[in-house]
Amino acid sequence: MQEIISEQKASEHHRVSNTRFYMIRRRLSDPLPPSERSALMAKVSSTGNRSTEVRVEQLLVKRGISGWTKHSKAIPGRPDFFFEDARLAVFVHGCFWHNCKTCDRNMPRSRHEFWINKIQGNERRDRRVLRRLQRAGFRTLTIWEHSLKS
Repeated sequence: MQEIISEQKASEHHRVSNTRFYMIRRRLSDPLPPSERSALMAKVSSTGNRSTEVRVEQLLVKRGISGWTKHSKAIPGRPDFFFEDARLAVFVHGCFWHNCKTCDRNMPRSRHEFWINKIQGNERRDRRVLRRLQRAGFRTLTIWEHSLKS
């Protein structure tokens, strides 16, 4: 008899837990349809990869390297640093966002297909920008986030 009661309690507990989970999940779900959320998020301006860019900027200043501008709009791809005299475009890539092969980061599990498309799109854009700059006679340098550690 005791076993039957404990099985009923376990079953009831499971049902209540699922109901609570559903109510919490429902409360946290996005009130906007995906198309409206996408349009809203598209209006959010990027702040860039600040931490890695700041590290590179600090290294340049510390070593007394000058003659560069940040995010020059005059150059295709708006490199993170551009040395006009040397015709050198420097890109500072975050390992996750640009799919670093050395770090081999995992893709998020939620919206997995979205993230795969996003990262692959970043890779295609990176290749396209580098080709365009090199054809225009610019030299390019890519600094990866993992190379700035330590």
